[in-house]
Amino acid sequence: MKRFGVMVALLSVLGLTIPASAQVQVGVMGGLNLAKLNIDPDLGFDISNRTAFGAGGVLQVGLAENLSLQLQPMYLQKGAKGEGDFSDPESGLSGKAETTAKAAFLEVPAMLKFNLSSGNTKPYLMAGPMIGFLLSNKQEIKITGSGFEDYSEELDVKDETKSIDFGLGFGAGVSFPAGKNSLFVEGRYALGLTNLNDDPEDSETSIKTRGIQVMAGVTFPLGQ
Repeated sequence: MKRFGVMVALLSVLGLTIPASAQVQVGVMGGLNLAKLNIDPDLGFDISNRTAFGAGGVLQVGLAENLSLQLQPMYLQKGAKGEGDFSDPESGLSGKAETTAKAAFLEVPAMLKFNLSSGNTKPYLMAGPMIGFLLSNKQEIKITGSGFEDYSEELDVKDETKSIDFGLGFGAGVSFPAGKNSLFVEGRYALGLTNLNDDPEDSETSIKTRGIQVMAGVTFPLGQ
């Protein structure tokens, strides 16, 4: 909650410093994040996407005729799924292990948005930095196999995860009018640059976030 309050305060200050002539729009958005983790070195697990969700707000400030700055503070889920073989040397039993990393962030993308058309329907490109503040991180583990009693546990690993995830986003979208408002659909690739592993007993493993995000929303002109 403290981080969310700081972010609201920063957005409020930005709003006070926007020139009166600038075109400003506010709105809401939400959608899917096909989240994945890049883990190095390979831990022997097959890593796949976790279908996660995100939702938040939009603040768009016009900078030039076809260029704007778009801030999108949102609640965003990240993580991945993993699957591999498990063996217990003491008992000699083996089985199949499935794990799901479930992280949640307060994410703030700051995208430069360039419209490719000046018509009513506007395809656009966007790119910019993204910063995420960790809210929670849990790891679900399931083990099944011949001779095993099914094992399932969820671990809280927030203390073993860095609190800030910095990355870059690249994408495209299209907006179209709905009266005085605008509807939009966009997709982007999120490339995490921060090694989130903060486990003091494992300094060798690098864990970085990845994601293909598909979002939709609506914006409203401010002061019109």
